[in-house]
Order: sequence, then C-alpha cells, then structure tokens
Amino acid sequence: MAGSMGILGRQLGSIWQHFGINQKVSIVLALVATVALIGGLVTWSARPDYRLLYSGLSLEDAAAARERIEDEKIPVQLRDSGRSIYVPAKDVYRCRLLLAAEGLPQDSSTGFELFEQPKFGLTDFAQRINYQRALQGELERTINAMSGIRSSRVTLVLPQRSLFATDAEKMAKASIMLTVADGDTLSAAQVRSIQQLVAGSVEGLTASAIAVTDQNGRMLAKGAATEEGLEAASDQWEIQVKLEDMLERKAQEMLDVALGSGRSMVRVSATLDFSRVEKRNETFDAENRVVIGETISSETSSEPGMAASGGMAPFVQVPVGDPGRMTVEQPMSKRKREDINTQYKVPSGLEHVIRQGARIQRLSVSVSVAAGAEPRDETTLTRIGNMVKNAVGFVESAERADSIEVVEMPFTAVEPDAVATLAWWQAPPAFAFSVARGLGALLILLAIYVFSRRMMASLMVERTELGAAAGSLPAGGDELGGMLSVDGIQIEPTFDGVARLAEENPRAIAAWITNVSKGAR
Repeated sequence: MAGSMGILGRQLGSIWQHFGINQKVSIVLALVATVALIGGLVTWSARPDYRLLYSGLSLEDAAAARERIEDEKIPVQLRDSGRSIYVPAKDVYRCRLLLAAEGLPQDSSTGFELFEQPKFGLTDFAQRINYQRALQGELERTINAMSGIRSSRVTLVLPQRSLFATDAEKMAKASIMLTVADGDTLSAAQVRSIQQLVAGSVEGLTASAIAVTDQNGRMLAKGAATEEGLEAASDQWEIQVKLEDMLERKAQEMLDVALGSGRSMVRVSATLDFSRVEKRNETFDAENRVVIGETISSETSSEPGMAASGGMAPFVQVPVGDPGRMTVEQPMSKRKREDINTQYKVPSGLEHVIRQGARIQRLSVSVSVAAGAEPRDETTLTRIGNMVKNAVGFVESAERADSIEVVEMPFTAVEPDAVATLAWWQAPPAFAFSVARGLGALLILLAIYVFSRRMMASLMVERTELGAAAGSLPAGGDELGGMLSVDGIQIEPTFDGVARLAEENPRAIAAWITNVSKGAR
C-alpha cells in the first residue's frame, strides 16, 4: 500500500513538473475554490436551525430571557430590534420551560389576580384604584390577543358614585392606545369591535365615549366631543368637505356622460347648520271633544212654611162641641237640587322633537361647460342646470336660498405640440431595459465561455508537442518493421501500442515524448 502511494506521488510530481506556470496557477485556484466551496457547504449544513422562542417582548424581558438562556450555554439570536428571541430548534421547548420557571416573560399588565392575596387595612380609595388597575389589565390582555396588535394600553375614567351626581358626571370614559405590528393596519370594523368590547366590560361606559389611537398618534376612533371646541369644529369642517365632494362627484359624473369627459366642471359650496334644537309641543282640540261619562245627582226636600217668611200661616181647625179634637194644618215648602257632572275626552297632541346633526341651509352651485363651435342657447343651459339641480338636491323654498349658475366659456386645452418632449436617452422606451438586461446576460455568458476556454487550453498539452511524437508513428496498426524500445520496454510502434503503454506506465510515455521533442528540435 505504501509502495502504491509512493508511485502515485512520484507520478503526480512528474506530471506537475511538466505543467507550465499558467497551468499550475489555474490548478491551485481551482483547488482553493473547491476547498472553499466544500468548507462553506459543511459550515452551512452544520449550523443550527434557529426557531422563534418568543416575539413582541419588552426590552427588559428580552434582556432577562437572553441572560438566562446563555447561562445554559445555549446560543441565542435577537431579531426584530431585540423584541424577538430565536434559539436552536432542538432547544425551543427546553428554553420555554427554563423561562417559565423564572417567570419570564413577565406580563406588564396586572389583572384580577391582584385580589388573590388578601390585603387588610386598605382604604376605600385604595380598593377602588386596585379594581381599576385590575380591570384595565384584563382589558389589555384581551385586546393583545387580537391579530395584528402587538400591545395596548387602556386608561379608564370611572366616576365616583354619588346621590346628587348628574347624568354627565355618571358617564364613564376610556382611552386606548394600540401598538400595531409592523406592516399591519386596523380596519374600521376592528376598531369598532374594540370599542364595543371595552364598553361591554365597564359599567356606565358607552362606545361613543372611547377614544382609540395608535402608536403613531393617529386617531382611529374619537370619543365623545363637546359641541364647543376645536375638535367639534374639525369634525364639522370634515363633514362639510365630504358633503361638497360627494355632491360635486354626482353632478360631474352625470355631465361627463352627457357632454363628454373634460367638457364641464362643477363646484358646490354648502352651508350647514350644526345647532342642536329641542322642541316640545302640546296641543288641545276643544271642538272635537267627546263625552266619555256623565253623572246626574238629584235631591228633593220638604220643610214647613214660616209665616214670617211670607208664606201661608198655619190653619187651625176646631170641631164644634169637641175642642179636644182640634187639628192644626201647616203648609209645607218643597226644595229640589240637581247636580250634573259631565266628563269629556279632548283630543290633544304631544310632540317632542330633537334635531341634532348637519342640516343644509344653503347650496351654491357653479357649473362651467366648454363652448362648442356654436354657442348654446338658453334652453340648453337651463336643461343642464336642471340636471345639476336634481343631482345635488337643489331646493327652491323660502327656508333655503339655494343658487345655481351655469356659464358657457371656452376651456384652455393643452395642445399636443406644446407638451415638452424628452430626448430618447432621457425617456428610453420600455423594451430598452429588457434589451439592456439581455445584453448584460449575454456578455456575462461570453466572458465565462472565454475564461473556461483558456482554462481548458492551459490544461491541455500543446498540439505542437504532440505532433512530433504522433507524426513518427504510423496510423492504425501499421508497423515499422521492428519493435520500439521505451525505457527498456519493447512495444509495437503503433498508436494502439503507445496507448496501451500510456495506461500502464504514463511516466515512461512522458519521458519518451520529451526525448522525441528534443530530437525534433
């Protein structure tokens, strides 16, 4: 075995001595590139496969978790600005158990577990604050479980119960700040669901009293705003702008279809009334009253008449011969009293009207149409104005003083020749980029081809060196009439004989070719 390795080493050394400088440099570079490639593949295949351990951590939790994991000699990678921890795949569950034993990661929000340990001696104020903290923590945990939300902060304003508190003082309020994950956005439906969730968890809290913002300070939902203030003024201005844009768009779309695109222009100015009006009307109709009940009370009484009162005097009758049977007849006075109580149903109406919101007080509409070859008559302009009136909801009444103006004027159009044209090198056609990329790829392939040809040529034996040796031998199996001696080995002077010797003893063939070349010179 040692002899075979020695022969192989001597053969390689002999072959290396017959290479030129270019061949040697090429072989060395190829060996270095091969070793580097193999080393890179081995290193890449041997590196551990990192998996996510925790994400969305605070910097304090991430630092504590990394220190605990590194104590166990486990490699750690921090990503996402230090808020995500990655460990080798085989150590994921082990690391989670280690961190759980240390109470990591810690949840910054405190829920109702705050009341698990009894605390004596707390005042009513302290108990109320603890309840508010626990409720805020539970709401934060619930919101953080939603998709797309990294963290949240909930602040509640819970009014103190009082017997003499007004309705406004009994209303609870809340504000929520959401930290949204990178690249995610919350839809209006998600924001409303968060409002309803918080409102349903707090007594006396309505969804309209909850303000929601994101980490960039952008308002996602506005809480209850006062009617007097900058916030209310901003809302009113926003409503007015949206209304004007909507009316302009409706009228413009109709005119574009009727007159053509770019042949008309509509502008609407709206005056809105945001005042809050409350009315209470109660009316009675006495003419259409209906009897629903009647009570009649009648009383008759008789009393003896008195002479003094101007009535008849009592009449005394005495029988003759028997005065003891005397009778006295006194006249009686009669009295009668009658009371009538009638109940009527009188028609009445009670109307309680509360008007709140934006009401249009006045619309000012300006319509400009492009002039054609011939000016339009008044009838055509009136029809255009009527179409715009119907589109924007124009009202002609004493309460609203809406106005509209339709004007025909020439539009200034930009001629095609007036458009600034760029030179061909400043605005190349779209296919030029594809052609440039194709030419670049072709040049790279050509350079690779030329370099590979030179590498192959440097590794091959020059044709001139082989020509002398090959020219001294006949083609095919023709013989020269004798045997050829190469380093004491007798071979047939044919290509087949030389090829067989090259397979058995390449060193002898190399020496023979060298001698033949020197003799030819």
